Amino acid sequence: MLAGAADTVSVVSRGTIVQSNTPDVLRGRVAAAELIVGQAGPDVGNMRGGLIAGATSGLVALVSGGLLCVGAVALVGATTPGLRRFSTTASVEDR
Repeated sequence: MLAGAADTVSVVSRGTIVQSNTPDVLRGRVAAAELIVGQAGPDVGNMRGGLIAGATSGLVALVSGGLLCVGAVALVGATTPGLRRFSTTASVEDR
């Protein structure tokens, strides 16, 4: 239940940030790309976990998935300073 609630908050937050920072002329295209990533991402992650678990063990798949997740978050955080400083107030004032 907690994981589902956290996922819902994540999806809504991500959608809000993307939509509020996308120019009007691109909003439909960006929303479509976000939908595809949101739908395919978990399946790709499940495939990765299954392949790693099949080749090694479930523990290796679990630990490597966690490390990849932390690494991806660190990479995105390091390369997108604007995302770290995102504020709805700043976004509304910029318009």
